[in-house]
Amino acid sequence: MIQEYFNKITITHIILISLVLHAFVIAQPQFLQIWDESIFLEILRDFLKGEDHVPYQMPGINFFQGPTTLIFGDNWFSWRVPSVIFGMLSLLVFYNVFREYTTEKNALLATAILSFDTIFFVHSSLFLRDVPLMFFGVLSYYFYIKKKYYFAAITLGFAFLIKETAVFFFFLIIINHVVVNYKWNPKITDLRKIIVFLVLTSLTFLIPLWIYDIIYQPIIYDPMIVTQKLPDGREGALSYPKVKLMESRGYIQQTQIGKITNPIEHLGVFLSKGYVTSEAYKVKNWDTNLTNYPHNWILPIPLPENANGLGWVKEKPFEETHGGKLHVGKIFGIEWRGDPNQVLWIVGFWSTLGLIIYGVIKNREKTILFLSSGLISMYVPYLLLQFTGRIMFPYYFILTIPFISLGVIIAIDKIKNSKLRIGIKTLFFISVVGWFVFYFPIKIL
Repeated sequence: MIQEYFNKITITHIILISLVLHAFVIAQPQFLQIWDESIFLEILRDFLKGEDHVPYQMPGINFFQGPTTLIFGDNWFSWRVPSVIFGMLSLLVFYNVFREYTTEKNALLATAILSFDTIFFVHSSLFLRDVPLMFFGVLSYYFYIKKKYYFAAITLGFAFLIKETAVFFFFLIIINHVVVNYKWNPKITDLRKIIVFLVLTSLTFLIPLWIYDIIYQPIIYDPMIVTQKLPDGREGALSYPKVKLMESRGYIQQTQIGKITNPIEHLGVFLSKGYVTSEAYKVKNWDTNLTNYPHNWILPIPLPENANGLGWVKEKPFEETHGGKLHVGKIFGIEWRGDPNQVLWIVGFWSTLGLIIYGVIKNREKTILFLSSGLISMYVPYLLLQFTGRIMFPYYFILTIPFISLGVIIAIDKIKNSKLRIGIKTLFFISVVGWFVFYFPIKIL
């Protein structure tokens, strides 16, 4: 009976459940921004005025947020609804990618697990860039595996307009293509396809950026990243909203040294004067903790208290008298946090890694290639980048989460006893959802 009920669940049900959960939280807070929302909101407001003071941030997200804000106004709805939409679309595309590597039921379960990951849920609820990037990145990969290479190139090119980590999806496609199509003597037609793919990706990125630069002429400052001495002697980067505020009060003055008019110049500033190379974002300048190192995101270590808080509206107690009776209680608060879903991250990662090792030894099937290329392209770069001194945040793991969501389910599928297999899948899913409920922004527990 229960099995029949679950057999009726479709991807539509998963998306609708996720959509309802988002609807409960995106209106809070209505008049404040959470974490980096304040940065992207100020950039968006400049965009709507025809200005760009931060050429070290790619402008692609504003192409969606701008029209939404013009239609619905500068409010919580227009800030966050696009992210929710991209989150739902991402679930749909990941589900269709998963179906290429496993059964329908496993693809549904993996997608459901992804939807209940705390980081994915938070980032698809707030005005942030990572989930829109994921949508275009995985859509590009979906087109690739369907052999629609030109659509894959165009979609990937637009992903680069949103955030530089689109390069990880480029790595994903390259790894899969090289391993599947490796030949000592590739045909001319194969080389032609590769060249066209690279050219289309570049043009889809550079042409819109060129049009943007001609219209907006982003301003170049020296330095682009403003830093400030802190009371304890450290030097930390100022966020763009703080720079604007301090400029308006006359505390600082940035020196304008030019304007950008073409994409080559824009990329030069992006790569040499911004976040990618700035010393202001090195670990030595931050109050760091153990979760800010990639190898600890997948280890069962205690989470530092309030280390991953993004912002919150505290619970409000009330004490009122109605009909001669005293009513005492609390109005639920909204607490946005960036905590890892440790059940999924730890169990999922190590199960997936074990599956990959087993698969490489035993059968080398295409599913193993997909999962291993996912970990190599999405997670390994951060293991390497930490040696540059760059600060790391747990939410960087967001690009790896879909791969371990699928990997852990396929790993459990290796259990031959059907009752035990179903039981472990059920227990794991309940544990992931339980963690999600505990850290849900509305403080129910």
